[in-house]
Amino acid sequence: MILDGNSLSLEGIFEELESPTKLSLTSESKQLVRKSREVVENILKTGKTVYGVNTGFGKLANQKISSENLRQLQVNLLRSHAAGTGGYLSHKTVRLIMLLKINSLLRGYSGIRLEIIEALIDLYNNDLTPAIREKGSVGASGDLAPLADLALPLIGEGQFLMVDGSRKPASEILKQHDLSTMELKEKEGLSLINGTQVSTAFAIESLKSIKDLFFTISATGAFSTEVMLGTDTAFRKEVQEARNQPGQAYAGELLYTLMADSGYRDAHLDCDRVQDFYSLRCMPQVHGSWYDLIVHSERILTQEANSTTDNPVTLIEQGIIVSGGNFHAAPIAHTMDYLAIALSDVAAMSERRIAAFQETSQSNLPMFLMQEAGLNSGFMIAHVTAAALASENKSLSHPASVDTIPTSANQEDHVSMAPNAGHQLKQVIANTSRIIAIELMCDAQARDLNPQYHLAPCSEAIYQLIRKDVPYLEQDGPLSAHIETIHEMVSSGAISDIVKQRLEAQG
Repeated sequence: MILDGNSLSLEGIFEELESPTKLSLTSESKQLVRKSREVVENILKTGKTVYGVNTGFGKLANQKISSENLRQLQVNLLRSHAAGTGGYLSHKTVRLIMLLKINSLLRGYSGIRLEIIEALIDLYNNDLTPAIREKGSVGASGDLAPLADLALPLIGEGQFLMVDGSRKPASEILKQHDLSTMELKEKEGLSLINGTQVSTAFAIESLKSIKDLFFTISATGAFSTEVMLGTDTAFRKEVQEARNQPGQAYAGELLYTLMADSGYRDAHLDCDRVQDFYSLRCMPQVHGSWYDLIVHSERILTQEANSTTDNPVTLIEQGIIVSGGNFHAAPIAHTMDYLAIALSDVAAMSERRIAAFQETSQSNLPMFLMQEAGLNSGFMIAHVTAAALASENKSLSHPASVDTIPTSANQEDHVSMAPNAGHQLKQVIANTSRIIAIELMCDAQARDLNPQYHLAPCSEAIYQLIRKDVPYLEQDGPLSAHIETIHEMVSSGAISDIVKQRLEAQG
């Protein structure tokens, strides 16, 4: 994978995470890095006071540091800022953070030597994963604590995360791989730990899951519409065109396509139902709004992956170093909050469809999806589980980005809380995946209770996948294992793959 600081795509990132390669740099980006470092070196010769080069940090920015202590200052910065807590980020997440950090440093604004970037690439290419604590960043001034964990191994300190989950001293692992420790020069420690790469990695990972969920949830909603004898009339193209919302148009077209060739349409030849309840009829509107946010998020995250987010920045043409606020992760925090809110809303709609399956008037099926309801409670408590998860999502969807808290003796008085937004979004995704799993379990049961019509091809393929591992329930039995089995199908992308394959087959 060739990096230049400007051309990293989300598709390229996803491919790299699934099939890791070796990293290399363009000659142009190397030249920019060298020129950026020259700015720092030239300013040092003048003796001028410049933040991050020969001063303290944060509230200590007014403290001038003597020339003989400038390199120790960078080491102290990494040590003092490695103050994270909690568990450790996964191997894949850390590799994504490293990829983003390397790409950001290549843009010629960071004043860091090429040797330091190449040392990071050596870690990446040797599959060495710094052990990074998962909590401790407020998303401004950058993701300081986790990025300090990332940077410490470069100087032979900190730890690496092993495949088995254990941790070993960085000095020991570097020696095993015949890799040298680095001596940091002026500004380099600050450039390594100042940035939004941890927050951005959280967002990119979540976006990948959400894009799969969009197809999965659309197929689940179409499946439910079929087996509850709903109609696809509200999904017609003409209805969506009247609204003039592009996301809605796409979502409606997808639902209509997924229900094509469904025998359940025959149920409406002499039907007296005028229109379906909202959780069926309004899916294009709700799913479409969510889809528009996904498209927006793709743009924001692609831009952020190719951004300089440390401080101060070197301006090569002017030959100066300027302080700014590019480390503030507000765009990432807002993006993840938007996604969590929309996904919680979509999940709430799924919960309503699950609720509809529990009684006859909306579903046209036996109470609680059981032939002998009363003797059997059926899917009654599966719905309760879905309700619990949907309610938790509502709490988790309170925007993290509106909750700022001053740090660094009030110098850093407004922060983004993007990492918290990332943690919340991750849990919303996990909860929603299980809500959808419960709806799919109901769909399959409903199919067996109402088998007189044939399913649309996509729904039939999903039904067959579920029935490989989850049986039709003739009487009560524990449902937890079935929910988790289908959840694995959802979270692994197996359901969304069926949808994508069907769409490709239909052209």
